[in-house]
Amino acid sequence: MKRRVRLLLAAATGAAVLLGGAGLSATGASASAYALADDFTGDASASAYVPLEKDVDATVTLKLKNPDTVTGVTGSIEPPGKSAKTVSFDFTPSTSTSTPTATPSPAPDKTITGKWTITKDDPAGDWKLTVNVARTGGGSSPSTFTVKVSGKQGISGANVTPDPVQLVKGRDTKVTVEASVKDAGTVSAKLVSDTTSEYYDLGELAKESDSYYRGVTYFTDDTTEGAWTLEVYATRSGQTLKGEASFSVVAPTGGASKKAKTRVTISAPNKVTKGRAFKVYGKVYRGAKAYKNKIVEVYFKAKGTKTYKFMGYAKATSTGKYSKTFKGKKDGYFQVKVPGTSKTRTSLSPQEFVDVR
Repeated sequence: MKRRVRLLLAAATGAAVLLGGAGLSATGASASAYALADDFTGDASASAYVPLEKDVDATVTLKLKNPDTVTGVTGSIEPPGKSAKTVSFDFTPSTSTSTPTATPSPAPDKTITGKWTITKDDPAGDWKLTVNVARTGGGSSPSTFTVKVSGKQGISGANVTPDPVQLVKGRDTKVTVEASVKDAGTVSAKLVSDTTSEYYDLGELAKESDSYYRGVTYFTDDTTEGAWTLEVYATRSGQTLKGEASFSVVAPTGGASKKAKTRVTISAPNKVTKGRAFKVYGKVYRGAKAYKNKIVEVYFKAKGTKTYKFMGYAKATSTGKYSKTFKGKKDGYFQVKVPGTSKTRTSLSPQEFVDVR
């Protein structure tokens, strides 16, 4: 069942402040601006959004025609219903001293970037950007653009399936997390017991083709029973929104088995070059000690898809370390599984995203 989430704003220190309401609405993670003018070629593009807390710098990029004749670029941007803000451009006039020819060729277009500050109290929507270009032998010429500024990132819903989680003696129970999040850079989740220090870290949730974020883990039959909390973290540019939803865990009939717990970590580079080799690696544990020579399964799910594909096995060393080499082909998520046995429980690593460029 869907659960209403409590939303909290997590500062860089990790402190959280309770926010009212069931969710925050937002539109578009990035922004676009467009206009054609005599001073510019093609469209302009912008990255602009309303932050959760700390002020952020927004940027707009334009292609300036005949930059050698330009002596200065200035600008301002006006939010709906509020005073205009100054936009600072990185343009520097040409210092060339070469003697011009009779029919000089125009200089190639020059990409320039403008910056301004957006605060948490600014509105989302269409902002009016005015750019003035001053050229030799003439005054400045204004050009007007519309910049779409997206709203604050928001968590509108999150749930755990099944709820309650009914544990079964001698078996591991698959648990799925689903979250509805707008305008976040990354989304991660943890499942935390309300009464003990036990938790399951799902890592970065995968954004699938229906725009929901999902992740899976396994609850062992000795997982703490009672009240639990799903914690969802939506992060963009170092600012994090935290959402919480409650669920429960029911103890297995007949009590837990005597199987040993397992655990596996995972690491991979955040960004890799397409076609280049990289490693997915980590360590496997049985209880608190290294799981010697254990064979683990490596899975991959392409960004935007719903299904993990088996990518092969990796064997742990005598110290529990494993690694497997892949070539960068497409963006996606890796996850490592420790298969259960008659004496050990199944476990899954957090999801690890790799950006292939």
